[in-house]
Amino acid sequence: MPQDLPLKATLDERVAAILMEVPGQPLTSKAIGALVQQHYPEWCAQKLMNSRPGVKLEKQLPGEISSRRPALQKKYPQLQCIDTTPRQFVWNPTAEAVGTATVPTTGNTLKEADLYPLLAHFLWVGPIQNRVYPKRINEKTSANTLGPRANQWLHPDLVGLEDLMADWHPHIRACAEKAGDQRARLWSFEVKRQINRATVRHDYFQAVSNSSWANFGYLVAAEITPQADSELLMLHGLHGIGVILLDSDNPAESSVRIPARERATVDWATGNRLAKENKDFQAFAKLVANFYKTGETSEKEWDKPDSIPPDD
Repeated sequence: MPQDLPLKATLDERVAAILMEVPGQPLTSKAIGALVQQHYPEWCAQKLMNSRPGVKLEKQLPGEISSRRPALQKKYPQLQCIDTTPRQFVWNPTAEAVGTATVPTTGNTLKEADLYPLLAHFLWVGPIQNRVYPKRINEKTSANTLGPRANQWLHPDLVGLEDLMADWHPHIRACAEKAGDQRARLWSFEVKRQINRATVRHDYFQAVSNSSWANFGYLVAAEITPQADSELLMLHGLHGIGVILLDSDNPAESSVRIPARERATVDWATGNRLAKENKDFQAFAKLVANFYKTGETSEKEWDKPDSIPPDD
């Protein structure tokens, strides 16, 4: 049985405690989630009480554990991953590196790339009523045909598609589609580790620039200093970009600090500029086109929280 932990202990600490009990034994995130529920029922009950209505821990916990992989491996060098399908976690006691076992995983120590799967998890469980299907856009896949600096502030970090009729009855969905009602909304996200007083305008206008094609544009950060709040509110009033505060310990509990103002139409010309330059955005555009053609969103085609491609 894993060690007893105080109620305030994090999910990371509970995952580590469970894996420590079975060193060398690979476990999937689903299996670890089930053990968390088995051994820490009081903590799970509190977590469920603080979650959005309708959340099921047997589904939420595995997703959170998968999305926490980069942070877990930074915090616990003994925790290793096996790239099977599904991915497995294993505790290797001999992998401990002196002086690195207790590195904290705050927004200041995580890399920006570590935040992408956390944001993807938040989008997957649904920041509003519907799931937003995420896709990572890596600017390194761009052709740069117009020169090395011509694409500055062109690329969002993640993009997404929201199916507005996801839970509708098939007959009503068919009626709405025939009537020409809006079927989807497109989302754009610029991710930062921290937004502070010195960087807030630079970060905000980067999000303004690279989200002009989408229905919604968001600036996302793991930390927002109090000095940046008033500037963000003022800029939102002028430009409509929303702000998400990402909870790096529990991404499902991240919050939309400032809701984005919706653009009624998509700027396809800017989207075309992105697609011509970037292979990842081409793949996203293909998925959107397929959705409009078939009404289907195949989950395996999108970047689920445990499948965000790493940066090279």
